[in-house]
Amino acid sequence: MDQEPPVDDHPPNAPQKPASMEALELIMDDRELKSPVAKLLFSRGVKLRPKRLEVADFIINEQIALERKTAQDFESSIMDGRLFSQCRDLAANFQYPLICIVGREFGHLHKKAIIGAQISVATQFRIPIFQLESEEELADFIHILLVQRSKPPKDMKLRFEKKALSKDDQLQMVIEGVSMIGPVHAKSLLKKFKTIQKVFSASEKQMQKVEGIGEIRAKQIRKIATAVYGEEDLAQSKLPTHTG
Repeated sequence: MDQEPPVDDHPPNAPQKPASMEALELIMDDRELKSPVAKLLFSRGVKLRPKRLEVADFIINEQIALERKTAQDFESSIMDGRLFSQCRDLAANFQYPLICIVGREFGHLHKKAIIGAQISVATQFRIPIFQLESEEELADFIHILLVQRSKPPKDMKLRFEKKALSKDDQLQMVIEGVSMIGPVHAKSLLKKFKTIQKVFSASEKQMQKVEGIGEIRAKQIRKIATAVYGEEDLAQSKLPTHTG
């Protein structure tokens, strides 16, 4: 079983780190404490302050926070709608939120869908996305941020506002829950059919009249609209696999 990295000062007989290293502190979600990046940061002299965070995985200071996602998690958060609600919360609570994607093992969505989501995050929420190759690169990234920015104050607030979604946002997120349906597609469908009920009851031919909704997306919506809970997950089993 993995051992958690220590979070307090060094034992009496341990070699002392330079004063500049001792000054580096990082507030992190306690669920990330056993992660490789936590162990790497501790080995580089960063004092870890684990807390249960409602927004973000790592907090550099009151202005800067970072959300970490693996490639697979980023992909699944697009499909289930989590990505955009997380971005709303990050943007509502931090002046400079960041997202780091670790790895490039995307398996379900086409490359264009991944890029489209990244563009939406950057343009709608003004959140930069950094693509990193490994947990070690993520540790380097966070360490450089900590060196450049002052440590988080001890009395910094750790309870953050979770922005309530508007009615239209909630409707859009339901439609975005269908695989291969992004924000633009969802808005177009809702503008055409007005309600979720009418979207899911529309025929494939009716849906294909909506800009951006071709035969494949129309079939996917109909499959989800008629799927039975507890049976095979059609949204996953029928997704085209990107091999590029």
